[in-house]
Amino acid sequence: MQNLKLRNLTAVLAFSVSFALPAAAQEPSGPILFTNVNVFDGVNADLIKNANVVVTGNKITSVSTEPLAVAAER
Repeated sequence: MQNLKLRNLTAVLAFSVSFALPAAAQEPSGPILFTNVNVFDGVNADLIKNANVVVTGNKITSVSTEPLAVAAER
């Protein structure tokens, strides 16, 4: 009896998690700003230190050592 309850609980948890994971993996609604990061550009040997990086979708759209403002899309 106890084993059956544990199996049912495990099944319910697995079912619940299967719906929660896709919701957690949704795309952000706008650009994301990363601040104070070190960037290796693949060309220069030196890092770009304390940079600000904007990512839109799955692409880096801006890298700057100057402050960047990112407006949220709504």
